[in-house]
Amino acid sequence: MAADRFGAPVAGIVSFSSSMIGVLCLLAMEAWPARLLAYGYVLFLFTPLGSRATIASVLLSRIAGPRNYGPVFGLIGIGNSLGAAAGPWLSGALFDRTHSYLALYLTTLGCAAAGLSALAVFLLTSRQRA
Repeated sequence: MAADRFGAPVAGIVSFSSSMIGVLCLLAMEAWPARLLAYGYVLFLFTPLGSRATIASVLLSRIAGPRNYGPVFGLIGIGNSLGAAAGPWLSGALFDRTHSYLALYLTTLGCAAAGLSALAVFLLTSRQRA
């Protein structure tokens, strides 16, 4: 609904920013455990997750024409699925190495910031097709 009302670029930025707020709630819980921060984590991190595939499908038209849309969207889907599969394994390996959830949260925040930055660069360098 947000992508329809405000456009996919705005919805994408809000989606990634919301997830980063959720991770910041986790970081804050390391210093000050509070139920409100746990609720913020769940609300801000998980609420926007379903919107990203829709946003990606709309923004993809900026770089892929109708002829290449399917294969490019498929590659994006495969990359997303591989990342989702590798995430739990890599986070477990990171915890085993550092014995710290803080390291996981900081890594997650860095990955979310990289995703938001990549989206911003994509939006600035791609043009909307008519």
